[in-house]
Amino acid sequence: MIYHQSMIKSFVKYLIIFVCLCLQVAYASPIKVNDVVFDSSDSVVFISTSNTSENTIKIKKGYLQNPDRMFFDIENAVLTRKRGSFDFTYGKLENLKISQFSTNPYTVRVVMTCSSKLKPEDVKIMTVGGSIIVKLQNIKHSQDFMTPVYREVRSDSYDYFEKVKVNESIVVAQPQPAQIANQGENGTVAPKSEPVRINQPLYESKLRSRYFISNVYAKNGALLLAGTGIYNFEKPFYLSPAEGSTYQRVVFDIPNAVLATKLRNKVFQLSLNENVKIGQFEPTKVRLVITSPNPEKYLAICGNDLQNILLAREDKIGGFHLFPNTSSLVAASLSAKKESQKDVDKFSLSFSDPIVYSIKRRNGSVDLILYNVNVDNVPALEKKFQTGHIQNVSVKKISAIGVKVNIPLKQKSTLDCLENLNATKLVFTVKSPQQVVTVAQTKNDFHGRVVVLDPGHGGYDPGAMRNNVMEKNMTISIAKKIERNLKAQGATVIMTRTDDKFVSLEDRVVISNNKKPDIFVSVHINSSENASAHGIETHYFKDDSLDLAKSIHEAMTSEIAETNRGILKSRFYVIRHTNQPSVLLELGFISNDDERNLLLLPEQQEKFAKAIADGINKYFEKKKKTGTK
Repeated sequence: MIYHQSMIKSFVKYLIIFVCLCLQVAYASPIKVNDVVFDSSDSVVFISTSNTSENTIKIKKGYLQNPDRMFFDIENAVLTRKRGSFDFTYGKLENLKISQFSTNPYTVRVVMTCSSKLKPEDVKIMTVGGSIIVKLQNIKHSQDFMTPVYREVRSDSYDYFEKVKVNESIVVAQPQPAQIANQGENGTVAPKSEPVRINQPLYESKLRSRYFISNVYAKNGALLLAGTGIYNFEKPFYLSPAEGSTYQRVVFDIPNAVLATKLRNKVFQLSLNENVKIGQFEPTKVRLVITSPNPEKYLAICGNDLQNILLAREDKIGGFHLFPNTSSLVAASLSAKKESQKDVDKFSLSFSDPIVYSIKRRNGSVDLILYNVNVDNVPALEKKFQTGHIQNVSVKKISAIGVKVNIPLKQKSTLDCLENLNATKLVFTVKSPQQVVTVAQTKNDFHGRVVVLDPGHGGYDPGAMRNNVMEKNMTISIAKKIERNLKAQGATVIMTRTDDKFVSLEDRVVISNNKKPDIFVSVHINSSENASAHGIETHYFKDDSLDLAKSIHEAMTSEIAETNRGILKSRFYVIRHTNQPSVLLELGFISNDDERNLLLLPEQQEKFAKAIADGINKYFEKKKKTGTK
């Protein structure tokens, strides 16, 4: 009897423990699946979640037939975005669907359809930073798809997003027959119209080049980063020694990157007196800080698959096996042009096989080091690179297989580098400031005059758009040229914005009214549903602004061969609420292909800038003659 009572007590005890465990699982907070973002190459799917622990995401893979599809279920997950079906017109991925597959238990299902049947080894699913990464393996990418791998201007996380058009498949209910109570003519019930599935264009935010670092290895005085996605670097910079150390530090920032939680804020010893600390410096930027007696000797060596990066000293890489294959240079070209007061030289190099390389930035030059590339005719390549704005570009062999291209740079020159996904093409662009353009001093009445220039739109307000050309970029470019013309003639110029930031209409008015300028000039580009609409318009609202409108409009239409659409009295906010004479200029139509292309030319923008400055000068000259302020 005692034995049986003991058995019953043990059974009840274990039953209670089992029930508690079941309840714990049942009532565990579900993971929230917030969004699906696609890499532009369609080889990576990034599923963002609100989960912060990489170990609690459970994923189950499976296959469906007719047609062949792969799916994976995210267990204990709730979809917070609407379900969606996305069609793609290029790449191996043809369609992706995401939905709340069940609510008991909570399961989110992702179904992928590809151009050929997926095998288990074709898809790699991992969790990094609490989110899910789906990597399609063995993809043959287009050699024309280029992604940034190096930049010298510090980045913002939004720089790495682009709007890409995909199709979203939605179900639409058909309108029902008009008969009362759905009755047919013979008294029978007419069949209901079945819902139909249609594809509608949808602009989704797609990742361009996020890099997910899952492992770090320190070996032989170097650090290897292993990850998924596409990496890119910013220009390294130097820090003074940390407290208690006499050694300087060099910083390598990897923007648009996520570091596995287990690796954050870890320090790896490279040698007796050298170490590197790695951390998630910003939500979308990974930072590596190397402490060394010779920090300037460290460089980042880019692997031939855009997945692995080796940080090593340039004087100690002889012992590393850097590449599995050798490659040959098969094509090289250089194009040179002028763009926004800068000399632009674009070097393009194509190779027979994937390359391993590094970019070493020095004070007055940059070295592009190709470790596994054979160049047959070094003098010919060097000669080809002398045809641009940059002089004395040199090309030298650095080993039996390997070459170094040295490009001299001006003090304020910047370098950007693009690579295709096959690692068989590099395009590096050097932008160098031109000589300062001086505007000839002319007799004028600008002395003591204050002008507010208002470049239209900015920031998240792009203005009118056509063919990826945004009004906000054109207005700031032209306004800066007007500013330079006016300042060269003695005027004080105040800009409502000087870069790509959003400024509300109310703030533009406040800026102008607080500064108490002589005049206010707002610069815009017109747009119309009618693609043939073209020409120049000048708008004013208050009577005291008419003379300013006439003077500028006459100068523009007499100096620029564009249709004169006239001077119009309009109710634009900024010209109604500013206290001084104010005009709004429409310098052509972004919706007209010919006019848009012309307005993009620096020469045409300079013509407008000079004409507007001349018109303002004539306005002040007339006021002086009439004795008005």
